[in-house]
Amino acid sequence: MSGTALVVGAGVFGLSVARELALRSWSVRVVDPRPPGTRGPSAGETRILRCAHGTDPWYAELARRATAQWRALERESGRRLLLPTGVLTLGPAADDGWERAAHGHLTRLGVPAELLTAGAAARRFPGFAPGPGSPGGTALFEPEAGVLLAREATAALAASATAHRAELIRAEATARDGGTAVVGGEPWPADLTVWAVGTALPALFPGLTTVRPVRQDCWYVRPGGPWAADGRQPAWLDRAHGCYGIPAVASHGVKVVPDVETPPGAPADPRPGEAPPALRAYLRARLPALAGAPVTHREVCSYALAADEHFVLARHPGRPGVWLVGGDSGHGFKHGPAWGAFVCDVVEGRRAAPPRFALR
Repeated sequence: MSGTALVVGAGVFGLSVARELALRSWSVRVVDPRPPGTRGPSAGETRILRCAHGTDPWYAELARRATAQWRALERESGRRLLLPTGVLTLGPAADDGWERAAHGHLTRLGVPAELLTAGAAARRFPGFAPGPGSPGGTALFEPEAGVLLAREATAALAASATAHRAELIRAEATARDGGTAVVGGEPWPADLTVWAVGTALPALFPGLTTVRPVRQDCWYVRPGGPWAADGRQPAWLDRAHGCYGIPAVASHGVKVVPDVETPPGAPADPRPGEAPPALRAYLRARLPALAGAPVTHREVCSYALAADEHFVLARHPGRPGVWLVGGDSGHGFKHGPAWGAFVCDVVEGRRAAPPRFALR
């Protein structure tokens, strides 16, 4: 199956779909008013690539495939995209089984992973302390997971898409008559139209999805002690404290992110160059070597959150050639190329879209 395809949105989801369609011999145009990698989740410096998804094996398998595809894109593009720092997930003091379930799924998928006690994790990775209030719990370490250089990865997707004859067009598209794209006042019909517009999805298609835009504030602090840029500390997901972060793989320092959903229009912390008190408390509890580290940079990450935190992949009601794709829900970037291939399988009728990705 092939024909003309219009993809609205040049973020990681849109570019992954467009590239895959081009590889499948579709004639593809991608419309976005901004260059790739300049807004939304695709504009960040770094993103964590892990396969662990707790009790849900579907996303674990998708991340496993995506890891191989990101590495293939590295070879194709000649760009460094994936840094194998490893990823450490720190569970709560009262073990809820998340890490153990994830470990079982990863083992069945052939993805290297190791269960550790919190104390063993702190001994292996001296940047972490077990933390007051969470001396117990189970940790999961994925040695082959790591960090994606997000802007580089987005640029590589765009370059690959154009190399396979997809056309990237700088323009604003609006939706008319149930999903027809209108650009410059003129409708742009296509055999297939995919709306992958991230946080703009609810505004363009009000009432069709549970997706809403949120933001997270990311803080970078100067590395020191075991966090000096020596490649020995992993990226991490701290489920015990509701934070995640990335070691000093980029120019700004160690990235620490409270996993807090903030409305996009909420004011930022007004104190330039200083982390909020709650973040300082977290550093003292879990990353004591960074407790007094100065802030070097603040980054805002906006993403599209679905109510159930699943992705969105559904045909527009009554419009067989129009599809809505989105709801990255803060964990979508790493899945990029594998998700693009899955989306294309669905829109081409090779497989059915799972109910979890329905509009409502």
